[in-house]
Amino acid sequence: MQLLFYKRTFLIILIITISFAINAQPGHRTDIHPDSISKRLWMDLDKGYFEFHKRSFAMSTINEGGLHDYFTVAAGAGLGYYSPSFHNFHLGFSGFFVFQLYQHNLHVDDPNTGKGSRYEHQLYDLNHVKNSNDLDRLEEFYITYERKNLKFELGRQKVESPLLNENDNRMRPNIFSGLTAKYKTEHLKLLAGWFIAETIRGTIHWYKIDHTFGIYNQGRNPLGDTMTYKGNITTNGIGVLGAEYEKNHWELQAWNYTSENVFNLTFAQVDYELELEKTSLHFGAQGLYQYALNNGGNTNPSLSYILPDEQAFAIGSRFGITYNAHELTMNYFGISDQGRYLFPREWGREKFYASLTREIFEGYGGLNAYVLKYKFNPSEKNYWLSLGAGYIDQPNINNVRLNKYGLDDYYHFTGTFDYKFKGYLEGLDIKCVVIYKKEANEGSMNYREKMNKVDMINLNLIVDYRF
Repeated sequence: MQLLFYKRTFLIILIITISFAINAQPGHRTDIHPDSISKRLWMDLDKGYFEFHKRSFAMSTINEGGLHDYFTVAAGAGLGYYSPSFHNFHLGFSGFFVFQLYQHNLHVDDPNTGKGSRYEHQLYDLNHVKNSNDLDRLEEFYITYERKNLKFELGRQKVESPLLNENDNRMRPNIFSGLTAKYKTEHLKLLAGWFIAETIRGTIHWYKIDHTFGIYNQGRNPLGDTMTYKGNITTNGIGVLGAEYEKNHWELQAWNYTSENVFNLTFAQVDYELELEKTSLHFGAQGLYQYALNNGGNTNPSLSYILPDEQAFAIGSRFGITYNAHELTMNYFGISDQGRYLFPREWGREKFYASLTREIFEGYGGLNAYVLKYKFNPSEKNYWLSLGAGYIDQPNINNVRLNKYGLDDYYHFTGTFDYKFKGYLEGLDIKCVVIYKKEANEGSMNYREKMNKVDMINLNLIVDYRF
């Protein structure tokens, strides 16, 4: 309790201090000389800006077969300050708090399966599921140095890449602590980063990278025993290298992720757009290769994140057509059966062509995903609509070597509507997301295996306001 008091006091003092500094009018201060350093500092700070963010999130999961349903409403607000450039240096910080407005069944396990809520708890703190109002955290806290095309950023920061990213589809996103270097020209972007800590979506604390393994569901051990890797992984951090190139309708990107002492993963993607008279055609290909480093995080295979000799290959493809505001794409993603594709879900959400919200492909080998996507996005309007339908051919549910999370084949349907207000309410964004997942092979899973995974509907209403 004493630590909590000091943490909250620090946040309040920090925000109030900066607020007074930014809003102070030097002309009203008689004790500061017009040419003093303090006045110049205050005037420089006044060129920075605050960002206020208010978010509300209503979520419900409806399970078929008489299993428990879940519903909750969360709300929160945050404040950030981003300073102007001072001799090419720039400072930024932000904090956010969350509280629970309403919940139904969130703390009650289903009597038929012994399982509880899967998605709703991630709006709050997974490690303290009954905590409904003590949910505040300091998020960004960084300093940058920027000169011409080069930028260095040190501290707690947002990161975006195909696999390691914010994953901002709950109340709060992933934020990473470390050092990044970015280089940018008209057509080329380069990134190099090393991260040693993270605050994870659905939590309020900061974790060293080796303690982020297993915060979410650890799934099944491929050796068939009950030992787990949570708290047993040794790594000094995550290294990220990325390159993006865009020119003449071509987009190319390549990324490498190294979890020291655990694994190395390389991802590449190429996209091309062919413009015709009234339409445009889209072609894309992507692939990844992953292998274990040393012993996969622990000398005991039963406690390692990835088996020492495990490798994974995966490919993806996309073909699409755009006509006016309509875009239709056919997407595929496949993983070889040589091993599981593994990337901690705590680090972000994968951005494959065939990805659909509320399920990812991590943890599986021998998988094939076939997904059709449609998007309506009129350029003159301030809304967009997207629909998705997919069939996911999983490895056999009893194959623990390739099926980490015990999920059989399923159908996946999604719908998203997003409306951004203009004029007086500019900054207000309302989004509605609906997901339905259906067991493909009737009777292939029991109630416990289906709970919150298939034969279920997930409903989401998100209201964001920023200024």
